Amino acid sequence: MNLPKKLTSWREALPTVLRRLAIALAATLVGALAVSASWLMHRPVGYSGDAHTSSLISPDFASGFDVAWELTAADLGVGGSLHEYQEVDGLLVAVFGEKGQPSTLVGLDLSGTQPSVLWRREVPDVDSPMFAWEDSVVVAGQTIRVSDGEVTATWDTPIPTYISSDFDDFNKIKKAFINVGGDEVNPANGDFSRVTSPVIVICYPRDKPDAVQNFDYLCLGWNKDGTEAWRYKVNLSPHDLQGPGLPLPVTAVDGYVPVSRNFGYEDQQVGAFLHLADGVLVESATYNADALVPVADGWLLGGAMPDDPQQRALVTLAPDGTEVSRTRLGYPLMNVDPLMKLSDLDFVKCWDEDGNVVRPTSEQVASTLTSGEFPWASVCVQSDQHSKKGFSMLNGHRLMATNGAGGAENGTYPESLIPATDGSLILSLPPEDKDSTDKNPPMNLYAAPSGIQLASLEDVGAHHATLFYDDLLIAYPARSDSWSARLYSYLGTYPHPDTVLMGFTPKRAG
Repeated sequence: MNLPKKLTSWREALPTVLRRLAIALAATLVGALAVSASWLMHRPVGYSGDAHTSSLISPDFASGFDVAWELTAADLGVGGSLHEYQEVDGLLVAVFGEKGQPSTLVGLDLSGTQPSVLWRREVPDVDSPMFAWEDSVVVAGQTIRVSDGEVTATWDTPIPTYISSDFDDFNKIKKAFINVGGDEVNPANGDFSRVTSPVIVICYPRDKPDAVQNFDYLCLGWNKDGTEAWRYKVNLSPHDLQGPGLPLPVTAVDGYVPVSRNFGYEDQQVGAFLHLADGVLVESATYNADALVPVADGWLLGGAMPDDPQQRALVTLAPDGTEVSRTRLGYPLMNVDPLMKLSDLDFVKCWDEDGNVVRPTSEQVASTLTSGEFPWASVCVQSDQHSKKGFSMLNGHRLMATNGAGGAENGTYPESLIPATDGSLILSLPPEDKDSTDKNPPMNLYAAPSGIQLASLEDVGAHHATLFYDDLLIAYPARSDSWSARLYSYLGTYPHPDTVLMGFTPKRAG
């Protein structure tokens, strides 16, 4: 029996079609398995640390980074872009919004395996400065408690939008001057400023004729609940300020800050100390503010012994500026000098065992100046004596860096570096390199003091990160909008599409 030629051809071709179909199915299955495996390999591992808030990283990061979690706006139940985030009282406060629309604050607890949303609150305006203040944030004229998002106070006089920590009386448009402690305030940055003073001090410029307002600046101390603590008037003269003067934007010591009565302000001649809680002014001898070094029990400056002008001395002041003591340091004519100068402490940063920034006592500083050592701190970084740009020493050892040829050389790392609790690591932007063409380098992990790179945040889809716990970093994703980047993200690389915030933990073994 002869079959039609078409039927015969179809039957002969059938195995080929089946083979091709099988190959296609197999390829699809392999691809799916590959994608699944990739997603499994890169699946966030969660956070499993002890939630220890610190300014130092854990040595466990020596193994590299694992992605603990990724969050999208949908995960957080908000719309818009992430503008800013800040640790406040052990919790995270994040600000989301779009231009022209009310912003949303979100309170997050990061101590669990995955972040948990504690509260959301819509605020009408975040153009004015935002503050992290003890257990609260002050945003848009509201004091909001971070534990539950409740508004505990509404400010009758909101903080001005145009305000700065820099006093400038030479501009035609007078800005209000603000002092919150050690942090600078610049609303244009759109970030939180941390309040370390008992009150926020705002000096408002006169906005009405002289006959109506008999002052050039009216300085007010504001409590956290938006109530006024005290006020005083300041007038300008051709040579100096008349009145109590303007508080310097420095971290208070026992509630006191130096006050400048110098007209130019940049000269910062201090003749009094202000008690921030109640506005009481304590008159003192006149000092150059640049020479004042804050310590745990007061202020230090260089001077001479009263009975011998050639004898260098360390002058100790109480928090209110009252002189306490003078300690002999050395005879310059006999070439017996301290190993360190007092001004060198401006280029030293130290932490204790718990990862808190240390402020030494006057006695501890006196010991350090003569010995060159820091027994009162767990970790210390220092600038080079010849270059004050960045840090070049850690715990007395010279930090190194790897040059382009692969060799080792002296390294200077940015001041933003974060050491490990045992001094074995630093998390930092790359060390200073004049030949580098990378305008936006990522933060990397370096062994200390060798400077050997161990890992990079680029490995996990970020450029820069903020330390939250000693074993948890948080960061915006570094995401390209290119189609290839999105393809790679779907294949398992980080960050995944729509991620707005990431958490990183030390890489787990295996």
